Amino acid sequence: MDSLQIKTGQVSLRILDDDGNERGIFKFNPEDIESAKKVIELQDKLIASEEAFAERCKDCKTAEEQLALLTETIDYYKGIIDECFGEGTSQLVFGDAHTLSMFGDFIEGITPYYKKASEKRTAKYRKQPAKE
Repeated sequence: MDSLQIKTGQVSLRILDDDGNERGIFKFNPEDIESAKKVIELQDKLIASEEAFAERCKDCKTAEEQLALLTETIDYYKGIIDECFGEGTSQLVFGDAHTLSMFGDFIEGITPYYKKASEKRTAKYRKQPAKE
C-alpha cells in the first residue's frame, strides 16, 4: 500500500530533568499559524500578569503572603502554558518544580523555533532582487 507523509513542521524536543533523565517529549508546531498566535497571546499574558503580580507583591507584609503570591503566580503561569499547548504540558516540561525562572527559560527555548518559522513564512513575500 502506498503512503503519503504530510510534513506539518511539528517539532519534538526531549525534556530532561536536572539529572539528565528524560521526562518526556514536548511536541509543538511553530509553523502552524494558530500555534504562533497562541504563543504571542501567551507571551502577552505572561508580561501582563508579571506586572500585576509585582504590583500585588508590594502589598505583601509577611513572608507567608509573598510565598502564597508566588505559588499563585506559578500556578497561573502553568495554567496558561497548558491552555496554549495542551493539558499536562506544564507537568511534562517543568515537573514538580516551582520557580519563576523556568518560565523564562521555556519561552527562550521555544522562541527561536517560532522566529525561524515566521521568517520562512514571510520569505516568499519579500521582494527578490531582479536577475540581470
